[in-house]
Amino acid sequence: MLNILLERKARTFLNTLLGLRGWKLAKNLMFAGVGLLMLSALYFGFWRLLNYLEGVELIGPILSWKLTSMVLLMTFSMVIVSSIIISMTTLYYSFDLKFLFSAPLDLRAIFMDKAFETVFYSSWTLVLAILPYIIALGRVKALGGGFYLAYGALMVPFVMLAGATGILFSMLVMYLFPSSRTRDITWLLGSLSVAFVYVVFRFSRPEKLLRPDSLEVVAQYIHYLQTPTAPYLPSWWVTKAMTAYSTGQWQAFAGSALVLCLAAAAVYACIWLLSGRLYMRGFSGAQSSPRFKGGRGTLPEQRLAHRFPGLRVPLTLYWKDRLALARDARYWSQIILIAALVAVYLFSIRQLPLDTPDLKSLVSFLNVGVAGFVVAAIGLRFTFPAISLEGNSYWLLKSAPATTASVMKEKLLVSLVPSVLIGLVLITASNRLLGADLFISVLSTCTILAASVVISVMGIGLGAVFPDFKVENIHQLESSYGGFLYMACAMAYLSLTVAVEAWPVQMHFAERFGRSNPWDLKGVLLCAGVFLLLNFTAAYVPWKLGVRNLERHEV
Repeated sequence: MLNILLERKARTFLNTLLGLRGWKLAKNLMFAGVGLLMLSALYFGFWRLLNYLEGVELIGPILSWKLTSMVLLMTFSMVIVSSIIISMTTLYYSFDLKFLFSAPLDLRAIFMDKAFETVFYSSWTLVLAILPYIIALGRVKALGGGFYLAYGALMVPFVMLAGATGILFSMLVMYLFPSSRTRDITWLLGSLSVAFVYVVFRFSRPEKLLRPDSLEVVAQYIHYLQTPTAPYLPSWWVTKAMTAYSTGQWQAFAGSALVLCLAAAAVYACIWLLSGRLYMRGFSGAQSSPRFKGGRGTLPEQRLAHRFPGLRVPLTLYWKDRLALARDARYWSQIILIAALVAVYLFSIRQLPLDTPDLKSLVSFLNVGVAGFVVAAIGLRFTFPAISLEGNSYWLLKSAPATTASVMKEKLLVSLVPSVLIGLVLITASNRLLGADLFISVLSTCTILAASVVISVMGIGLGAVFPDFKVENIHQLESSYGGFLYMACAMAYLSLTVAVEAWPVQMHFAERFGRSNPWDLKGVLLCAGVFLLLNFTAAYVPWKLGVRNLERHEV
């Protein structure tokens, strides 16, 4: 029966490809082309890095394999974390599960079908992201096409073992605690796991791999390179197999590959057996709802609405969004990830090898673009999906006595405050750590304030231009055409902002270097005018397009 379910997925994918026509086909080709450009840029960067490492005398080959083991270990860890988060939705909350359970299908077949789906969705982006690294590694070490075929074969049991961890975790948790609260706990643990892996990896300072002078003794550095990286994990088995292939040690290659395949087979045999006993109870518990615990007290929004009747509509919308956010751990648990991101960002700023005050001030100015990118990336997770997350209940907003613009304004205000706070924390703390001068500090702070507002407006506007009220997983919104266009527009806006301000900053540094009469008042006024026009256009155009599209949207 499992073959029937897998054939269903293959036919669905094939029919989707054959059904691409016109603008839909053009969008997919454009999206694929941009993706190939990004992968090509990654390949070029990895090739330069590995080519440099391979050229180091005596220890060059060891360096590149050590880096490979670290890359595979990080990939394995991230697939595990991703599978923990995705498996809960895929195994217990997919929209087609009720249909599958009503069909004459074996329980284990349904579970394994969803398990393979979990492995695919939790690993495909990470596998694609490290593909340029593997291609560059094969080129630098002058390995043939067989190396890439061997790598592809090794990655199948590799990602299946990583995904099995999340599948087993979700199955056991839902069996032991069959309630709707379990999903919240899983999301919280998943966020904690991602934050922990990210922070530990960054705080371990992997850049010391490229700076042997930071280690006291050369022998210590060589010992560090030769030490296996997590020898009992599949990431090291893959590294051993690839190393053996590159040196022609076929027996060692076959041994590592056999261990990897046998481990995957044993784990999935265990999952197959357990699913018959555990899956149904967990699925039944997932369909239940918690008991309503309402209060009779007056809400803060109600008190404000009585005092300010003109704010009744936005306060009602805010009350709805506040309750929805508090009830869904998928969103509020992401605060942990944001905190980890901010901590790692500031740690990286502190570790920059900058010597002179002028260089530190210059980096503080350029940091506006990086901090703006962080705000935009967080907006892709929270601001851009805000409209689409109304889901099937959007018809209530359409029938309510509220205009489309008022709904979008309320969504904007909810996401604007955290966006501005994150931008301010990143810039002010970075300026403090770098010791930026007063001019750069004031300029960067004002710029990030404006950029945070514009990026938030852009996110709500483009989210209204590309709404998807039938989306099942929020990650599908982030990787959609609208999400890609939002990030592209945000990056273009930030690049133009830094470019416009570069002229006044150049005048400022010319004054610091002792140049006489460095300031051009007309140039400063021109840059200020272009800056205002850029911000107005970047905010107004997406907003108006979003309002117009939502007003025309048929429920």
